[in-house]
Amino acid sequence: MAEVREGKAAIAQSTRADVHPADSSSANTELSSEPAQKKTFGKRLKEVVWDTFDYPPAERKFVSKIDFFILTWAGFSYFSKNLNSNNVSNAYVSGMKEELNVVGNEYQTFTTMWTIGYVISQIPSQMICTRVRLSLWCPSWELFWVIITFASAAVKTPHQLYICRFFVGLAEGTFYPAVHTVLGGWYTKRELAKRACIFFGSAFVGSMFSGYLQAALYSGMNGVGGLSGWRWLFVFDGVITFPMAIWGYLALPDLPANTRAPWLKPHEREMAIERMKRAGKQPNEPITWTGVKRVLSKWHFWVYTAYYTYPVTDINTYPTVMNAITILTTLIYGWTSDSIGLRSPIVYFSLTVCFFAAMNLAIWDGVPFGLKWASYYLTGFAQGSGPVFLTMVNEVCAGDSLERLIILGSTNSIAYAFNAWIPLLSYNTTYAPRFLVGNSITVALIVCAAATLTLALYLQRRDE
Repeated sequence: MAEVREGKAAIAQSTRADVHPADSSSANTELSSEPAQKKTFGKRLKEVVWDTFDYPPAERKFVSKIDFFILTWAGFSYFSKNLNSNNVSNAYVSGMKEELNVVGNEYQTFTTMWTIGYVISQIPSQMICTRVRLSLWCPSWELFWVIITFASAAVKTPHQLYICRFFVGLAEGTFYPAVHTVLGGWYTKRELAKRACIFFGSAFVGSMFSGYLQAALYSGMNGVGGLSGWRWLFVFDGVITFPMAIWGYLALPDLPANTRAPWLKPHEREMAIERMKRAGKQPNEPITWTGVKRVLSKWHFWVYTAYYTYPVTDINTYPTVMNAITILTTLIYGWTSDSIGLRSPIVYFSLTVCFFAAMNLAIWDGVPFGLKWASYYLTGFAQGSGPVFLTMVNEVCAGDSLERLIILGSTNSIAYAFNAWIPLLSYNTTYAPRFLVGNSITVALIVCAAATLTLALYLQRRDE
């Protein structure tokens, strides 16, 4: 009884604490039972630094708890997966090419096989997640990923690595949209973008350190146990990911309506459900053909998926600096978006910066050398807006859980399907250093992306 009373008191307090300037504009945004009160500069600054600083103690403890469990699992898992992707290229230049006798386009085929697996698994996985617990589904696929990664260290031919890369992609495809599903199911409007950006930024930490890890393992482990240094890269990836897979069975709390997380008390589960109700988010809906037809009949699926298919320049000539810029801008985007309670201005800003950079690189002749360098680095502003956009999808589709799951899967899946071949054609090395075709296409695609986002905002406001 004490826990029930504590839970009711905490929920009543959180109703007052969750007021946000932009939250009353839509049925899909967080609502409060009391009008917003004017806040002091100090209190507003505390909110900007971290949103829970002004929460009631019970809710602050609750959000901190789900931060610890969800973000540790999601962040470290994404770090290791991106580390693995980068280690394929590191292994290639560290002896794998010679040992496996990789010739011709076989190296590109490694990436192609991964992409095929990644693309085809996302939408089916999201549909299955409507009937299977996320706390079982995601960690199980991660364990499978660990097994295939270990197998990659034992391959003898390029064709064996093709198979491994396909199944690694298949396992990874279940991960990214599922994490955004979990984040959207537990966090409110003033919390979600920051967490999505922290999760996204963890991948680029893996990219930053992959080269240094490769150098350390190659120099220290080459020949140990009869394994080449490049094989130890895959062994290391599997070793560091295995604990995270096991941790996922405990850390992932499913969704508020069906959680069985042992680390959540009954009154905290009640608080989670109440928070999502006030945010206009519906409980998980099992997939049916009627539900799928309903999703496909709405503009959300077609417009949001179309926006995410526009690839933006991804130049990794200077990976450490570029990844650092991406991490920094991603975090800034997340904090700013939650602070102002808006998503689209962040995405528009990212598109504008990338348009400026791509235009400079497309023009090339007459552009000062320093501005060319700056334009390369400015492309790092692009990717960080991705989790902010998916935050928007999470919020707009909050009232239809099946639609939310399907769109989170379809956007990322189709984006990778396009990115698998467009950059190969438009950024062919024969076009270096200007890459006129690629940068011109990028300019056009950015314009299309901005137009599609504008259409989405118009349709969203029309529906309100």
